[in-house]
Amino acid sequence: MNLYIGLGSNLGDRAENIREAVRLIDERVGKLVKCSSIYESAPVDMMTDNMFYNAAAIFETELDPHAILDITQQIECWLGRDRKSDGRHYDRTIDIDLLQYGDYNFETAELTLPHPLVPSRQFVLEPLAEIAPDVEFAAAPYDTFAQMLCDLDTAEVSEPSEALATDWRGINFLLEQLSPGKEISWPDYQALIADPTSHMVFLSDYVGDVKRRIGMATLCITQSPTGKKAWIEDVVIDKPFRGRGLSHRLIACMKVKAVELGVKKIMLTSRPKRVAANRLYQHEGFTQKETNVYTFDVNPEDLKDYRRDVEEQHLKKVE
Repeated sequence: MNLYIGLGSNLGDRAENIREAVRLIDERVGKLVKCSSIYESAPVDMMTDNMFYNAAAIFETELDPHAILDITQQIECWLGRDRKSDGRHYDRTIDIDLLQYGDYNFETAELTLPHPLVPSRQFVLEPLAEIAPDVEFAAAPYDTFAQMLCDLDTAEVSEPSEALATDWRGINFLLEQLSPGKEISWPDYQALIADPTSHMVFLSDYVGDVKRRIGMATLCITQSPTGKKAWIEDVVIDKPFRGRGLSHRLIACMKVKAVELGVKKIMLTSRPKRVAANRLYQHEGFTQKETNVYTFDVNPEDLKDYRRDVEEQHLKKVE
């Protein structure tokens, strides 16, 4: 049975790390059928200056998938990987991922086959399409590796530097999906873009021949006695584009921006019933705290009475 494996390295002699991993897998798992060229790619969902080398390889084996996983993790240790991902990703001498094994299609606590991120990872699909262009992915969308590479997400990330009417309309279109009935006025949108403590990020992609905003998130910076903090607000992806890993891209952008701004802690809130969103935040390394967030709806008429009460208290103290 054919086993498809992805390999990556961004520490040490990257090419040699990949070659040695292939040799050891051939020795301990099964015969090497074909290995791709080595590709260089930028880090994804992690903050590092170290570029990756990536490759894919096909092996012939009849071993149990979990036995294969145990062996490949041992090989990672032998080749110097001393830290596994724990919601955060770290530099590594070698990363060995089981991408697909025959027509296996299952999920356990230790392993999911085929690998769910294959359809959204260019650095995985490029080498796969080189060595197995006509092989079909064993789960939805069931396309060939070559077709998935061709259809790969073309969404672009950008941070607006000026207020544009088209963006304003795009925000309200997305905001309706996040909080029905909510909208931002044009003056408030202008103020948001001009505010140096607020950083909005858009995702854009083509819908037909028209490029439009299909996702957004905002990073709000605040200085407090316990240090500079940031809140991630209003993360939303247009419904037709969900399930493609785009929320992960938005959160990753927020993290990078926060680091650039010297933020030490990033926070966000989410309703318990937003199961998918909460799973996303946990996957991105956010820890759920036992705290409550309270909101106060400001009514200008009520504030008049409040302001008068404050002024009267002040006058009493002065007198």
